[in-house]
Amino acid sequence: MIRKYEEISPPDVGEFCYITDNTYSKKEMVKMEADVLKCLKFEMGNPTIKTFLGQFTKIAQEDYQKNNLQLEFLGYYLAELSLLDYNCVKFLPSLVAAAVIFLSSVCPLQRCSGYRPVDLKECVLIIHDLQLSRRGSALAAFKCVSTLSSPLEITDSFFEDTRQ
Repeated sequence: MIRKYEEISPPDVGEFCYITDNTYSKKEMVKMEADVLKCLKFEMGNPTIKTFLGQFTKIAQEDYQKNNLQLEFLGYYLAELSLLDYNCVKFLPSLVAAAVIFLSSVCPLQRCSGYRPVDLKECVLIIHDLQLSRRGSALAAFKCVSTLSSPLEITDSFFEDTRQ
């Protein structure tokens, strides 16, 4: 099942039977797969920060004539940075993705993510601090994304709810 889930061109059932030295028939393999999927309630994977970041980035770029690669690259860099810090583990992937977009761009976040600025505050401040502390040590693997700018200071006015 994992190969079917992960691979673009997974092997067919016959190949799986061959791998097991024909211990199981095609019919038995399909039944076992169905039993496992039912047991898992078809929940094979959970959404990640990347799942939401792709959607939020697309929405944040609606106002541009062409894609803003700086927004996209900085967003993915900040998302990866958040994965390196234990303080960010407590946040839902959607909240981290929204916080990353918040830091990467000025867009109507409430409209695209459903989060109010005040909901993002703690996560935004942690990721922002991570970015500022990593500026001097940009790794070549990040292709200088770490040097892209976000605000040096984030005041409380960023998090005020505009609709009350």
